[in-house]
Amino acid sequence: MFADMWRERVRWHTITDPRVQDLPEGGHFRVMVGKLPVRVLRLHGQLHALLDQCPHQGRSFEGGWCDEGYLVCPWHRFHFDPATGHNRTASTANVPVYRVEEGPARVRIGMPRNTFRLFGIDLW
Repeated sequence: MFADMWRERVRWHTITDPRVQDLPEGGHFRVMVGKLPVRVLRLHGQLHALLDQCPHQGRSFEGGWCDEGYLVCPWHRFHFDPATGHNRTASTANVPVYRVEEGPARVRIGMPRNTFRLFGIDLW
């Protein structure tokens, strides 16, 4: 009963940065979603969003590049799959990824949030 009361929800954030509309294949940039740094990139024609923090030492992916479908950390050359966040060699932890909805007029990033549901009402 109590397990059904905890729900994982998604809170959508609209990205207003104009760079997202013209982002070329393999291009990426950092955007703040609330207080969280997020790296937005385009690979295989699709937008992806992941935490802009390498799990190895916590540094930003700024200065990194895309190689064979992976985002490469510029500091130690770890490769991360932008769709799953998995490290190619499993030599470090994975990077959290976020859902992306790309429409003709806007781009939204879905950030997970947990909520407590009581009598059909989300309390937070």
